[in-house]
Amino acid sequence: MAPEIFTRLLKKKRNGRYPCPRPKCGSPNAIGISYSTCEVNGDPFNGWKLPIPPLEQRVLKLGAGKCNHQQASHFFQLPIEVRTLIYIELMGNRRVHIEHAWMLPSPFRPNPKQDRERWEWWHGVCQKSASYFDDQCWNRRYEIYANRFKGLKSAPAGTKLGGVEWLRCCQISYEEALRVLYGTNVFILRTGLDTPFIMSRLFSPACSSLITSMEISFDSWYKLDETPQAAAWETVYPALFDLFEHYFCKVHKLRLTMHMPAWEKMRGTMNDDKIDEILAPWERLAQSRDWTSLKLCVPSDWFPCLTGRAGKQTRWELTMTDWYERTPVVEYS
Repeated sequence: MAPEIFTRLLKKKRNGRYPCPRPKCGSPNAIGISYSTCEVNGDPFNGWKLPIPPLEQRVLKLGAGKCNHQQASHFFQLPIEVRTLIYIELMGNRRVHIEHAWMLPSPFRPNPKQDRERWEWWHGVCQKSASYFDDQCWNRRYEIYANRFKGLKSAPAGTKLGGVEWLRCCQISYEEALRVLYGTNVFILRTGLDTPFIMSRLFSPACSSLITSMEISFDSWYKLDETPQAAAWETVYPALFDLFEHYFCKVHKLRLTMHMPAWEKMRGTMNDDKIDEILAPWERLAQSRDWTSLKLCVPSDWFPCLTGRAGKQTRWELTMTDWYERTPVVEYS
């Protein structure tokens, strides 16, 4: 009985401190975008503050500490080329959907401390990247559905990275596998403006600088928003592209999908200057490095008005969003 009383009291206290609903992940005010919404070593059960590691923990560099050379280990007697092939087989060369969000723990996670919403990592591996129908990567909500209504007790084979325990094995294994994990996979961030910022706050620069390929998708209202959040967009939208200079500096393959409101609704308010302003951060990013692949994906009704600008340069490619990709969220809080 006593624990229930304390739970109710704490819940009332939280409700008193944070009476407003949490901003959605597509909002420029989403938790984790601004440093003011983060807390060092914070409470993972506080949805209003993103818990982040202390700075001294994030600045650790690979190879900086002493390590045991594992001379008695048969595995480390193998050539580095062979060990790398093993790492790739376990956790490399895949398309990995990733998010860190305020959510319920996965039902496939053994014995979570508390079965309620918290800040949690989730990932899923695409089975086949060439076909939407064959992609067996479930989102976290479908995991809960499959567990409750289909009786699944564990994630289907192939939908999770294998061998991540190697990262805890020893220092040599950690550093070797880390380069494969971040350097060979395509990281597909969940649809939302917050996820790239959250990754930059949680990942060590030594890790984020190893990432070479990303796909980012969000609902874009920059220069299109007439609500009070328009001012926040003026800061957050350019800051999103700045992340590639400071954190994701080795990314050379990027697919950026911007879901925008229907062109028919915006046509009367749009002009060449406003379109140039929307594309300006993207153009700066395109000129910042040599790209293996750089794609800007927009809804089909926006494609004609951007085709001319895309045709005047060769650094990036303009494409339409795939038919199965969702429409933009019209309202956010």
